[in-house]
Amino acid sequence: MDMRKYGCGPVKPEDVRDGPRQEKVADVSVNEKFDVPTLHFESGDSFMLFQTNARAMNKAYGYDSNKWLDQVVELSLGHYPDSKTGEEKETVILKPVSVLQPSADNGGTKAALPSVRDDLNDDVPF
Repeated sequence: MDMRKYGCGPVKPEDVRDGPRQEKVADVSVNEKFDVPTLHFESGDSFMLFQTNARAMNKAYGYDSNKWLDQVVELSLGHYPDSKTGEEKETVILKPVSVLQPSADNGGTKAALPSVRDDLNDDVPF
């Protein structure tokens, strides 16, 4: 029996306090409560993408969430000042690791298509 679902959940600062970890994106959904994209990793863990991290994914892999699938990201510990108290708080920072491979639909090299002229050069028996 696969027991991953009993030990996984959202990635939190305590999960990366001992060092960064790399995860492969298995699925993307939208969190209804916060209206933000959520990455679901092969490990079973998940990570909500608020503005800064969503921007990093868009820049690295484009605006189509299907292009985010199978990409590897690094999650590490970060800090930010709380705007109300000024107190420094911990957060998780996402860094894209894998490189989006060129394809016909993302500006990369297009696949060579057979020429229509080649079809017209067939010998026609009379």
